[in-house]
Amino acid sequence: MDFLDKIYAFCTEHNISVTRFEREAGIAKGLISKWKSQGFKPSYNTQKKIEAYMGIPSENLMRKIPDAASADSAYPAQPDMVRDASVRYIPVLWDVAGSASSDKENIASYIPVFPDMLSDPDNCFAMKITDSSMLPELDPGDVVIVQRCEQPDHGDIVVACSPGKPAVCRKLVREEEGIVLQPFNRHFDSVSYRHEEMDMLPLMFVGRVIGMHRDIIGKSDE
Repeated sequence: MDFLDKIYAFCTEHNISVTRFEREAGIAKGLISKWKSQGFKPSYNTQKKIEAYMGIPSENLMRKIPDAASADSAYPAQPDMVRDASVRYIPVLWDVAGSASSDKENIASYIPVFPDMLSDPDNCFAMKITDSSMLPELDPGDVVIVQRCEQPDHGDIVVACSPGKPAVCRKLVREEEGIVLQPFNRHFDSVSYRHEEMDMLPLMFVGRVIGMHRDIIGKSDE
């Protein structure tokens, strides 16, 4: 699935025309047709506008995602070059969804992890930090190891997501009135949810961070 496939899929899912997509995303009319017919790609600024409109993580638009039918051959469960029982490979995901069933189509690569780091290897994945909200503990480009967990504890560094929005990494603070998702960077705002709101909100805890692989798949070019 390339960037045009993602745009057309978004239009179909939200029942909007390509022209409306261009207008609401703030890009020139006819650009998408031009990209398709002439093989062009969006500029950096246009790419950012589209990603913001679609609510997807930075640089995700241009990342090619393998079709589900070819996912097994494109990303083997354990790379052939290493078969050492002392090493486990876990997937690095482009997009983090609430359900593990969607992991396969979002796999970007694999990273090696020592088994003693993982209490439940089959229930773990890795994700790349794309913003500076968790500085100074986590830099943009760091890769964190996440264990899926729907009910993380107070003080855990968690990954949470909402439909149509990129997953966020935050510190979970449980209070008497509810919860707070707290960034480490003071330039980012905390988000609070009262207990009575939780059942009505689409917010979902994906898991808790249990480790980090700094620079495993490289820093962002931004």
